[in-house]
Amino acid sequence: MRFAQVSLSVLSLIMAVIAWPDGAPCIHAVFESMNPLEAVEHQGGLQLSVPPYHIEVRHKCYWINQPIELNLKGNTSADRFRGFAIQPISYRGPNRGKRVGQFLRLDDNGSWQQQCFRFKNSVTHSHDEKKKQIKLWWKNELNDDDYVQFVATVVKAQKEFWVKSIKSIPIPPCRVEKNGIEEYIPDPITPPPPVRHLVQEVI
Repeated sequence: MRFAQVSLSVLSLIMAVIAWPDGAPCIHAVFESMNPLEAVEHQGGLQLSVPPYHIEVRHKCYWINQPIELNLKGNTSADRFRGFAIQPISYRGPNRGKRVGQFLRLDDNGSWQQQCFRFKNSVTHSHDEKKKQIKLWWKNELNDDDYVQFVATVVKAQKEFWVKSIKSIPIPPCRVEKNGIEEYIPDPITPPPPVRHLVQEVI
């Protein structure tokens, strides 16, 4: 009986840790997938509908080593969210499909944190309170060879979230296209790859 109680307590602790109340953990599988289904509490919550959120980028293009501002927000004032993870992905260029550049801390807003601080190319929420929007800054100080697209997973509730379905219009290097991409057509929303459940692995 005692063993069963201890096992249940340990399992509850594990489940609480990986439920992402304070941001996505810096674990390789989570860092790569940006998928809440890594935690069993989120099973059944994947949405494949058009998300009620979008990423707004204030600049049409970017210059090397110059920050640009972006906002993750609801489509209406009523569309709030509790959690998110966002990454800058090369949409076109030599690093296509990889994370490029880094996020910058230019304010004292405690609603977000850099996921895996060493790299600074992914951010997540710091708490699960409802949010209207999140403002971020990004720059690429190494080169300006890639078109960059900001890709986000957004969690509205424990059983309601969109995985990598919120995407900005790709931002080109200013030396290539100063007016940005004018005829961008978003990709259709598709299910993410299957995940391995961390709790099941531990058990």
